[in-house]
Amino acid sequence: MNRKKKGFRGFYYFRMGYTTYFAILMGAINTLSSTYFLSIKKSPWLLDMFPTFTGYVILLISIGVPIVILTGWLHLKRTGTYAAEADITNEAHPYNYKLAPGYLKEVFGPTYLAILKINIKKVKGEKLTNEEILEIRKLEDQLMKLIDGEHVGNPPKGAF
Repeated sequence: MNRKKKGFRGFYYFRMGYTTYFAILMGAINTLSSTYFLSIKKSPWLLDMFPTFTGYVILLISIGVPIVILTGWLHLKRTGTYAAEADITNEAHPYNYKLAPGYLKEVFGPTYLAILKINIKKVKGEKLTNEEILEIRKLEDQLMKLIDGEHVGNPPKGAF
């Protein structure tokens, strides 16, 4: 793996860790503390409702988490935004237009091609050559490896 690819992989891992865990936690802490200490502490009638920061946090979490879950559910199930995201991802994903490396390219693609060749020969009334039979046996062995949970080809280092 070259340096450029390692750099992009590192950046991807950074983005996933930051956006999935760190940013959510820090955003929640920032929102709760800034709204309480900058807004509620300055307003006497709000301070009467929320005399402690802990009570404010408990109330907001008990109300906020279900609202955020509902919003996420609406995003996925009831609005067109998720479908639009999926469309854009499909358009941008290179492996939607070619065989992905691994078992698809090394086993299933050649197997489909062999099935197609066999069917053409069968329609023409021709017999398979010994080389074609050996190729089919090799594909059969690779499929059996996949079925048995093994890997085929040359997986990237560190994949297992």
